[in-house]
Amino acid sequence: MNQGYHALTTKYNVLFNGKEAFTVGEAILEEAFEDNFYELLPVEPINLRGENIDDTTIVPGFDRAEEKAVKSIQKHSMNINDIQYNSQMDEAYLLLGKARYFDRRFFPALEAFNYLLESGANPSNYVEGKIWREKTNIRLRNVELAIDNLTPLARSLIPNNRFYPQANATLADAYINLKQLDSASFYIKRAALKEPKKKNKARYLFITGQLFESLDKRDSAQWAYSEILALKRKAPRKFLIQAEIKTRMEEEEMGFEERVGAMQKLLKNYENQPFEHVLNRAIAKLYLQQNQDSLALDYFNKSMTSTFLDSYTEIENFQDLADYHFAKGAYLKSGSFLDKLLPLFDEKTTAYKKLKRKRGNLDEVIAYEKTVQDTDSLLGLMSLSQAEQLAYFENYIEEKQQKETLQLQEENAEKRFQFLNRTKTAFYFYNPNQLLQGKQTYLANWGNRPNVDNWRSASAIINLSLEEENGELLKEGTTSIIQETPESFIAELPKTEREKDSLILLNQKAYLQLGMIYKEKFNDFPLAQQRLQKALSLDPTDEIAVQALYHLYRMEEQEGSTYADTYKQQLIANYPETPFARLLSDPENYDTSGMITPETLYAKALDLFENQHLLETLESLEELTVLASGSPIEPKINLLKAHTLGRLNGVAAWKASLNEVATNFSAVEEGIQAKALLAEIEALNDLEETGVIYKNYKWVFPFPITEKENAQKFLTVLGTEVKTYNRFWSVSLDAYNKEFVFVVVHGIRDPKEIENWKIQQERYNSTTVQNDNFVTLASQYREYMKNKTWINTIK
Repeated sequence: MNQGYHALTTKYNVLFNGKEAFTVGEAILEEAFEDNFYELLPVEPINLRGENIDDTTIVPGFDRAEEKAVKSIQKHSMNINDIQYNSQMDEAYLLLGKARYFDRRFFPALEAFNYLLESGANPSNYVEGKIWREKTNIRLRNVELAIDNLTPLARSLIPNNRFYPQANATLADAYINLKQLDSASFYIKRAALKEPKKKNKARYLFITGQLFESLDKRDSAQWAYSEILALKRKAPRKFLIQAEIKTRMEEEEMGFEERVGAMQKLLKNYENQPFEHVLNRAIAKLYLQQNQDSLALDYFNKSMTSTFLDSYTEIENFQDLADYHFAKGAYLKSGSFLDKLLPLFDEKTTAYKKLKRKRGNLDEVIAYEKTVQDTDSLLGLMSLSQAEQLAYFENYIEEKQQKETLQLQEENAEKRFQFLNRTKTAFYFYNPNQLLQGKQTYLANWGNRPNVDNWRSASAIINLSLEEENGELLKEGTTSIIQETPESFIAELPKTEREKDSLILLNQKAYLQLGMIYKEKFNDFPLAQQRLQKALSLDPTDEIAVQALYHLYRMEEQEGSTYADTYKQQLIANYPETPFARLLSDPENYDTSGMITPETLYAKALDLFENQHLLETLESLEELTVLASGSPIEPKINLLKAHTLGRLNGVAAWKASLNEVATNFSAVEEGIQAKALLAEIEALNDLEETGVIYKNYKWVFPFPITEKENAQKFLTVLGTEVKTYNRFWSVSLDAYNKEFVFVVVHGIRDPKEIENWKIQQERYNSTTVQNDNFVTLASQYREYMKNKTWINTIK
């Protein structure tokens, strides 16, 4: 009687409630799961998007199912002498394992399935438990073990067995994990053919089609998709629509117009409204294949503006649009789509990192194109007469006010009706259109004035101006006065010749950099030629003109154009002393010894710089100027040159050179680094020393640069003698400028130590101290090196 009681109570009470909770969890997971049809579908959905597979699920039901399974085992198990007398315990352990599996606690799930298999379960539960155990092994990445355990079972089951589809689908999942798509397609097809549940059958068939596509078996893939269509309303509609799209995209027998017509017919069906975004995307792809770009972009836009747009389709649309504009040379638009795409990816994924790198490659182009647009616009405005400038800004302000009015109307669309129904005599504060017009009229007449007494008085403006002139900080909350009038905009335009020249130079350099980037980085010769020719048309400086002509020559030469010789002759005739002209006029005798690649020569120059061979560094960089022009290494060369000139000529020259690098290469790492370094130098008041100055001394032996070899020999001799006298002293060879190098003794605490050493050297008849020399404070020596203020008084 106990046996029957426990079995009956388990089946119709505890276990029944557990199975119901499990069914609810499965239904929620199925409903909430978002399939990504642009990648291989999962054989068995288990986690929602955004969930970490290593964490427990947020889907309710599975935890309650586990609770009921545990309760049935604890209260109704009848295990006596290793024999289970309650037949429902197999079901309880099976439910326990499944609940833990979907809760993504795979080790406890594996424990439950192993116990079930070892406890002598009935054949039906044993087979099902074995399949679920191997599912768990796959999740635990024991894929080979799962294949070894499951293959004999999948092969031995007859097709009509109810576990046949599940066993074959699980085996296919294992092979997919191992990237063995051929074997996976074999087993998933077996599962699809015998799966009785139509929703699972549609999934298996779609995966079959995807796998056949990956294996380039187009006919087999079309068969799989047609089988889904044959299910008609029995299959979930999302699979029907995707199968229809796959069929139309690959169907060669139908003409282009027929395929588009079939897609548009699907769009007209109201039942397909939730899938309008994928249908519009499919039509866009068809038009793109036919090079009907405008129609393709129109349908992409329809897809993007659909209220049913899912994140996966949004990602694919952004990716396709970014690639399309990139291929067309519209790098700014491509970059804008990549900017929209990046936030849709998890920063830790490989896809995000690849996308970030791709977007990074466009940073330079986008920065320089923006510079070109801004400077072109400013220069265009500056070329207008004052009357034309006034008319332009009046039109600009009017258009801006119209846009703001429209924006306000859209934002208040839901509330506006209650205000607009008021009588005409109602106070204008309650009419949003009149309210905005009133604000704009006030700003146009009075500007953005502070909320103070006598606000109409000009004294408020005068006081604010005086405070700014005296360098006083405005109190927090004080509103600055900004008057958006044509006159205020005109007043902000550059006025001085210096400002205009700076703007023109920035514009020319941006065109040059764009031309070189398009040539070297993107191999886009038409766009590169357009930008370089534009740079030449702006009457540029010699430095810009030389590089533009050289790169135009190289592109025309590569394309076999007759214009190549024109650019070459123009370069040689007008700029004969430049490295570019010397290379083109006499390439055989141009000194390129030791140059294998720009990178190797840069490494050589860097080594020279680190060893203080500064003049040799400059010579090496001049040789590299031609080879590296327009290449990714060019900014590095210019930054190294700036540091070299700073070491030779002092802080002022260093700042000027850094500013040039920051201006010319503002979009790349070296330009940003130069700008930051420049700001740091200025923040430190040109590296002025403000801390405590300790009494350390330097003993300096100047040598003309022409006697550098003698200086090196003297360094060796002096170093040996110094070490024998004082182990805390050290010597170095420091490059001072283009005329002198210094041999310097460091570590001197008291000048008397030098006199004592001199006496000792005279005693031994040493000639070391006979060289010209002077002693200075370490702080003064640093001043000499920074600002080149040492005056040569040595004869």
